[in-house]
Formats: sequence, C-alpha cells, structure tokens
Amino acid sequence: MNRSWNWAPKQVVLVAVFAAATFAVSFALGYAVTMSLGPGTSGVFTIVATTVLVVVCARIVPKKGVFTILVTLFTLMAIPTSMFGPPGPHKVIIGLLTGLVYDLTWNLTGRRRFSLPVAAAMATAASIALIFGLMILLGHPRVSYLRSIMYYIVPLYGALGFLGAWFGNWIYDKRIQGLPMAEQFRT
Repeated sequence: MNRSWNWAPKQVVLVAVFAAATFAVSFALGYAVTMSLGPGTSGVFTIVATTVLVVVCARIVPKKGVFTILVTLFTLMAIPTSMFGPPGPHKVIIGLLTGLVYDLTWNLTGRRRFSLPVAAAMATAASIALIFGLMILLGHPRVSYLRSIMYYIVPLYGALGFLGAWFGNWIYDKRIQGLPMAEQFRT
C-alpha cells in the first residue's frame, strides 16, 4: 500500500469526486430527513452514509492526508448550507480539523483496515464538538438546545461514525477491492 505524500493527479481528482458525492448524498438525504423530522435531525442519519463514502475513498486512495483533503473539500462545498454548522466560510476550519482527526487517528492506529472505524468515531465525535464550539463563538440561537444534548449526541455521532466506517470497509472488501479501477488509484 502506497502511503506517501506523493499524490498523482488522478488521485486528487478521485478524492474531489468523492467529496462532491459525499456533499450530494449529505445534502439530499439531509434535506429529506429535515423535511420529515425537523431541523437538527439530519446529521444523525447522514453521518453513516457520508462516512461510508469517506472510508471507501480512503481505502481506494490510501495516501497521507486523504481525509483532510476530502473533508475540507466537502466543507468548502457546504459553505452556503447548514451542513457542518451554520452557513459561512468558518466551517472550512471545522472540516480541516475533522479531517486531521481522521488522518491522525488512522495514522496513530497503524492505518489498518479495522482502525478506520476508530478514526471515524473520533472524527465524527470531534466534528459535533467543533460545530458546538463554532455555534458558541457565533452566538447562534440554538446553542442552549445543543448544549442540552451534547452528552448524548457526541457519543451517538461517534457510534454512527464507527458503524459507517465498518460498513464502508465491508463495501470496499466485498465489492470494490478486486476491481481494476480500484487498483489503478492506489498507486
């Protein structure tokens, strides 16, 4: 497995495509859930789907920094939306930090296939804590509500991130790993 910083242009493009797909899935699923269940509920459902995509991408392109690049690109696309916190460019910092948590955790746990769920759990839990911090800094009106559920939502996001990564690993192992397309992006 090539884990270097030397990225081929095709790898950067594929990560950008995965970031766009992650944004599209999160936007569409998040909109449907929000319309059905109300504001603030979509993250609980979208985290599994988006984590699956992020993990599949990292398995296809196992380069250093893959999570940081992918999640940062995702948050750049999410600037005008309510994904990853209130609309605005400040959410790119949350994406960058969340991606770094993913990458650092994956690297510290030996970049093993089964360490991806741990990395996802850490990163998704960190993302909600970072969003909460941002909302406090911005004086967002829903801070008090989020404060009241933080003890539940942080572990829940961690568990959902773990589940999404486990499922992403499973999809990669069962459906993608042996494909010639996957092999050409690993090197």
